[in-house]
Amino acid sequence: MSTALITFCNRILYGLKCVAVMVLILQIWPSFGQDVDLPDLVMDPAEVEAIYRVLEGINHDIDWRSMFPGNPCTDGPHGIICDTDNNTWHVVELNLGWVSDYVNNPPCSDNATIDPAIFQFSHLKKLFFYNCFTKMLRTIPSEIWKLASLQHLTFQSNSALVGEIPPEIGNLTHLERLVLLENSLSGFIPAEIGNLKNLQQLVLYRNEFIGLIPDTFQNLDSLKILDLSGNQLSGEIPHILERLTSLLKLDLSDNLLSGGIPYELGNLENLQLLDLSSNRLNGSIPDSLHKLSSMQYLLLGENLLGGPLPEFWGNLSNLIGLKLSDSSYKGRIPDSLGLLHLLNLLDLDNNQLVGSIPSSLGDLPSLYHMNLSSNLLSGPILFPVSFMNRLGKNLHFHNNLGLCYRLPLINVSSMEIAQCSSQRNSTLNGSSQTQQPSFAMNNSYASSSKRKPKSMVLLCSAILYCFSMLQPVICKGMYHP
Repeated sequence: MSTALITFCNRILYGLKCVAVMVLILQIWPSFGQDVDLPDLVMDPAEVEAIYRVLEGINHDIDWRSMFPGNPCTDGPHGIICDTDNNTWHVVELNLGWVSDYVNNPPCSDNATIDPAIFQFSHLKKLFFYNCFTKMLRTIPSEIWKLASLQHLTFQSNSALVGEIPPEIGNLTHLERLVLLENSLSGFIPAEIGNLKNLQQLVLYRNEFIGLIPDTFQNLDSLKILDLSGNQLSGEIPHILERLTSLLKLDLSDNLLSGGIPYELGNLENLQLLDLSSNRLNGSIPDSLHKLSSMQYLLLGENLLGGPLPEFWGNLSNLIGLKLSDSSYKGRIPDSLGLLHLLNLLDLDNNQLVGSIPSSLGDLPSLYHMNLSSNLLSGPILFPVSFMNRLGKNLHFHNNLGLCYRLPLINVSSMEIAQCSSQRNSTLNGSSQTQQPSFAMNNSYASSSKRKPKSMVLLCSAILYCFSMLQPVICKGMYHP
């Protein structure tokens, strides 16, 4: 087939395509320019009024009705989010309390309150109060159960929010997130929270709760985050927490909990953070924790645990932070800590650890903070200079009278560590004995026990002197016969 014929056929095909497109345009042309029927979206007047009343409740100083005269769902302030149901707007999310210029929610005044109109939002899924109740004392209303569709409930940084959690909160069976953070709530944690089977996050951090951790928490098998820290909870850590197998974070720190660390916590194999610090726990670290291979942060400091540190650290290969400060641990620092190649933070200070510091710690590539101060450690510091320089001020050795450093480690004056000498008193195991580290340098070339006799030294010197005097004569005789 000639080139001209091929070109002719391609032009015919192109023309047919153009005709097909023109036919399609002509078919749909009559609909162009006509109005498209859109659903007529409206909003229940009662719900509109409820929005204004809630806004006026948190801040009477703003004329909300004049500032936002239109549909609050489409023209209302930031923080009000709506959705449609049967061609009707409904409020599904309320974020109240100014957070920042980037999250510019409606601000609360000093006399902010929760208007009962808020319970008219039958489609409400998320309710958030931030820094709203800081002057006038307020409580969480027991009518909260009326918000049956609620999935997220947050009261954060409300210093004047007092009283107990109403037990009616257990009726919010759709709740997935209950965050009561940095308020002044008090009393016992209601057992009814155990009814919230869909709960994935429970945070009661920094309030004034007392009493025991409810056994009903064992029913929260969807829970991923449990944070009860910063309260005054007492009693033992419930063994039934082992049933919360979905847990990623368990934080019970800064309470008055006593007893031992439950062996059953080793069954929470998805756990990434375990913080039991600042309690009154006793006993030792259970060996069952070696099964927590997903663990990233293990924080057990400021307790009464004592005993030797376990040797299972090589199993926790994902560990990033390990804090075991101020807990009366005894014995040596396990060499297996040197297997934690992702470790970034290590705190073993204020214990009774003895012996030398494992040199393997100096090979950890990710470590940037280490505190070994206030122990009974002894012997030379064998870390590379590059490791010491990398950690800098984040490396703490002070108050270990038995430690010393070699000459290359000259930037340790702030660590209160002495330079190693050839002979120094060792206080290891509480006894005083004289020892000489293998790396120590002395002004003498050898110890006195191996020093050559003085007469031999003088004889050798005399022979060398005579040879030096005779050397010119001998050489002259060799080259000038």
